[in-house]
Amino acid sequence: MKLVRLVKSSDLKNVEHLIKNSGAGMTTMPKTSQEIKKRLLWSERSQKKNIKKPNHDSYLFVLEDNNKIVGLSAIYTSVSKKKPSVFFKKSNLTLKSKSLNFGKDLDVLSMYLYKKPYTELGTLFLKPDFRGKGRGSLLSYARFIFMSLDQKRFDKTAFVEIRGFKNKQGESYFWNLFSKTFFNLDFFDIDQISYIDNHFVMESIPSYPFIIEHMPQKLQRVIGKPHPNALPAYSLLAKQNFEANGLIDVLDGGPCLETKIKNIPIVKSAKLYSVEIKRNIDLNFFGFIANPSIKNFAVVRENYAINKDKKIIFITIKVANALGLNSGSLALVN
Repeated sequence: MKLVRLVKSSDLKNVEHLIKNSGAGMTTMPKTSQEIKKRLLWSERSQKKNIKKPNHDSYLFVLEDNNKIVGLSAIYTSVSKKKPSVFFKKSNLTLKSKSLNFGKDLDVLSMYLYKKPYTELGTLFLKPDFRGKGRGSLLSYARFIFMSLDQKRFDKTAFVEIRGFKNKQGESYFWNLFSKTFFNLDFFDIDQISYIDNHFVMESIPSYPFIIEHMPQKLQRVIGKPHPNALPAYSLLAKQNFEANGLIDVLDGGPCLETKIKNIPIVKSAKLYSVEIKRNIDLNFFGFIANPSIKNFAVVRENYAINKDKKIIFITIKVANALGLNSGSLALVN
């Protein structure tokens, strides 16, 4: 059975193994045992808080497939609350000459400071051998289901940075032909230290606009273009009302998406039902079923039956055990 749940300290060795064997695909998690442990503890502390408003919290989720951890995803709150997040913004600049009586429109990239606090969805990673069969969508959507439990834990705006384009050789044109100019650091080093707070890039990047038509053609073509492996995630987010906001990641040129949490369909559709465990029943629905406890949150995508009038959901003993539910418990259905 495939299940997503909040991480536990006891998962340290398995999470560490997953991260250290992820290669270059995992750029938003630290690689040392000590730093990984801190991230797990940060998530556990956030879960236990009695929160009235978002306050620099993190929620880290693991995907289990037959009890083996094969994926990670996360939520970060209050991003840019203390320091603005830094991006490029693609826009149009009009140059005018009164003396010569002409004007010209130019597409430019300019540094942009995002100052309003937002909740970021990040750290989405699934082992290559386990991609497909709904695992990626379960891992991604589990975060929205968790948000629906207690929306006051999160900022009003949800924000996602999509990985930027790389060719088959793993080369980032945006980094190699543009951003690298501003930094005396290796790409992966800088990418890892900026996974939550990228305010430091203001110290290196000039504030004036960069004219796009002066850039190499192959660079122009990938500005705001997702990595091929990120296209499924992009599609899933679009279905949940996320839209490109014109912002571009400073390091890899990937697009940024955002939406209001209250407008996310999965968040809006969440309903609580009383659980009944049945052995012999026609399970004619298929969808997300979750344990709605913050402490014991877990979600699966399985078959079930439902009585909407009595607000009862019928599930198998296998699903109930996986979610830690009993007859009479409440389950969240999306």
